[in-house]
Amino acid sequence: MKAPGILEGITLAIGASVAGGVLAALLPIVLSELTSARILISILGLGYLIYLLKRSNERTGRVVMIAFWLVASLTCMLLEPSLLSTLLVQAALIWIVRSLYFQASVLPALLDLGLVALGLLASAWAILQTGSVITAIWCFFLTQSLFVLIPGFASTHNNARYFNPVEVDRFQSAHRVALDAVRKLSTIN
Repeated sequence: MKAPGILEGITLAIGASVAGGVLAALLPIVLSELTSARILISILGLGYLIYLLKRSNERTGRVVMIAFWLVASLTCMLLEPSLLSTLLVQAALIWIVRSLYFQASVLPALLDLGLVALGLLASAWAILQTGSVITAIWCFFLTQSLFVLIPGFASTHNNARYFNPVEVDRFQSAHRVALDAVRKLSTIN
């Protein structure tokens, strides 16, 4: 599968902004403003998580990651922390998923953490300047689209790093012994 690109991230930011704007308008009709904001943040977090898992070449741990997100989000909802805490939990979950599924080592993961923090700052600036939820969502996800530019992004999960040279050497040695044994058996008769 082709790795995600910046244009795809920008498209995702537009879609998240529109969906977030619609939900921000509809949820307060049914729920309190604080509860609707928490649900909006969680829905956007889940949507981005599903997008990341779908675009990742790594297949292992997807169900566990969704279960982890669900437990963390439900715990956050039940404890009813501040809106900032809910936002930080969802941002941390985004960072964890990208670090595990897209980044090859610690340094790119730390750069990704900085990008998530930059996205939160851009989002806070946007909502303070405009008062618009749509603009805040747009700014956050627009900055998140830049994660594909983090050095080492394309070289994630290289299978060569999983091979132990000692194990390969043991296999080759055992393979040679087996071939010699087959040769001896075939020359006896």
